[in-house]
Amino acid sequence: MSTELSVQPEHPSRRRRGYPHLALSRRQSLAITWVLLIVTPLVALTLVEELNYNDPWTEFTAAQIALNLVWYYLGEAFFYFLRGRMSGAIKFCIGISWGWGLANRYLLNFRGRALLPADFLSIGTAANVAGNYDFTLDRTQVMTGLIVLAYILLISLLPNEKRKKFSWKLFLTWAATGAVYLGIFFGTGFVERLGIEPSLWTTRGNGLFLNFSVCLKYSRVDKPEGYSAGRLESLAGQTPSESALSASALAEAGEQPVNVIVIMNESYSDLSVLPGVETNQDAMPFYRSLTENTIKGYAYSSVFGGTTANSEYEFLSGNTTVFLPPSTVPYQMFVSDGDPTLTAQMKTLGYRTVAAHPYRSSGWNRIPVYTDFGFDEMYFEQDFQNRTYMRGDASTGYVTDQSDYENLVRMYEEKKPGERLFLFNITMQNHSGYTMSWNGLPRTTWLTGKFEGKFSTVNQYLSLIYQSDQALEYLVDYFSQVEEPTLILLFGDHQPQVATNFYADVLGENPDLATAQKKQMVPFLLWANYDIPEAEGVELSLNYLSTLLMDTANLPMTGYQQFLKGLYEQMPVVNAMGLRDAAGVWYALEDPLPEALSAAVEEYKTLQYNNIFDKKNRVGHFFTLDP
Repeated sequence: MSTELSVQPEHPSRRRRGYPHLALSRRQSLAITWVLLIVTPLVALTLVEELNYNDPWTEFTAAQIALNLVWYYLGEAFFYFLRGRMSGAIKFCIGISWGWGLANRYLLNFRGRALLPADFLSIGTAANVAGNYDFTLDRTQVMTGLIVLAYILLISLLPNEKRKKFSWKLFLTWAATGAVYLGIFFGTGFVERLGIEPSLWTTRGNGLFLNFSVCLKYSRVDKPEGYSAGRLESLAGQTPSESALSASALAEAGEQPVNVIVIMNESYSDLSVLPGVETNQDAMPFYRSLTENTIKGYAYSSVFGGTTANSEYEFLSGNTTVFLPPSTVPYQMFVSDGDPTLTAQMKTLGYRTVAAHPYRSSGWNRIPVYTDFGFDEMYFEQDFQNRTYMRGDASTGYVTDQSDYENLVRMYEEKKPGERLFLFNITMQNHSGYTMSWNGLPRTTWLTGKFEGKFSTVNQYLSLIYQSDQALEYLVDYFSQVEEPTLILLFGDHQPQVATNFYADVLGENPDLATAQKKQMVPFLLWANYDIPEAEGVELSLNYLSTLLMDTANLPMTGYQQFLKGLYEQMPVVNAMGLRDAAGVWYALEDPLPEALSAAVEEYKTLQYNNIFDKKNRVGHFFTLDP
């Protein structure tokens, strides 16, 4: 028989398939099918990563390529057993892989992040908002889609492949191989030893299927030792939640704020806490001048230079990222509808809850998270009026703190008199990088002493902080003249990522834990236009800050907040780098702890596990206010 590729005359047995086939012998067809079976995962990987802005063959390590291909080959084998034909396995492998890659590309474009396991728990929410997005195919989607169609057409033109009889022996061999691999991947530290961590913004460096599986691996943690329903009830019974009804009596007595404004200021920090850092003038003179009706000090963040959402999460939830898998972001992996947070608590207390951030809504999965947290309203960059920018224009710069605060004032002025307002604001002015244009930013503050003239990025950052301080003065001055009791909390999310060698020069190459923690310090300020207790030099970690806010506001607290209030007395700082006890002794996370401190950590870990990972058995009355 000729081996020339030509179209066979239509055969009666093939008419129902609706297309002709290539004139090949069964042996030739089988050989081509085997080659395609082996090659298809390589082609699928290339197309999927092209959809996701990656080139695996130049950007991935050999381990990352191999770990991605395992999923393609396992999937191909699964479809073979499902369909009984190699050709069917090839079609499904490349078709479904491309569809998954297409979904991830849309998510990268719409929300600026990769597809994650938690997305499958919010398909209903995604469907509700799907009409707000433009699903027009771009050039890459069209080109890769045409390649997939051509690939499937080529398989379809091969002579009919005889359906294989199901082989239990072959199936059990495949299943055992897959089970061993899954056990190693998910049940051991194999992935960690390779240095592979979740990539939450993109799949770059991992690849789509490897990244998804790594995120799946990191989406659960082991139960704490001794975890049980009885232990949970015992812990919850020690610090029961206060009644929301008590808020009414307190309000009538004028002991509560009508307005609670929380500002998490991007990269807001006080570099004077670092040894040897001197400046030509104080970058935050107004902040330091506040003493009346003021509580202020330093909070220790779990992150540095980025991952703002983790600071946000620790504040709003009271949970700590210490007990979560490293390099994970709760906003993208662990949040679900109805999770107890400060937002939901304020709603229970009759506050209208508003989130405002003068930047893109796609950042850190905030729209779904804010919906789950129960915010009544959300405002992003396009919603802020009369915006002014610094270090660039609307396309390259960031909205100034002054402009941001003017919009907060507008939101306050537009509400009904006496209406309770909880306003959670995240600023953007001080975001990195610090090699940007100075457009709109006066050069006011710079390094002096031994670092003078060395770090231009630090000088730009210091001038930004000075502008933030002036904006804070405007905000406090405005609300000092407002009759409604108003409580303002301002804190930074993390210190800035400036010149890479700045912190090494300041702290040394291998600082001890106490010195290294200076890199995690951010200032916080609680100020009220009415009488509140006053304090300076307070130090705590961000997970305690919402408890301090509620305690200062004289608002009813949940059992969880009561627990955190007591825990603060034993362990005022706990972050991703370590913890500090009441005597000021620092411990690394892997260090053995004194018995009492170890017990306190285990209690916190147990309660947080119940709150995040055992939601169906969550002790609800402990994490929320009593009706």
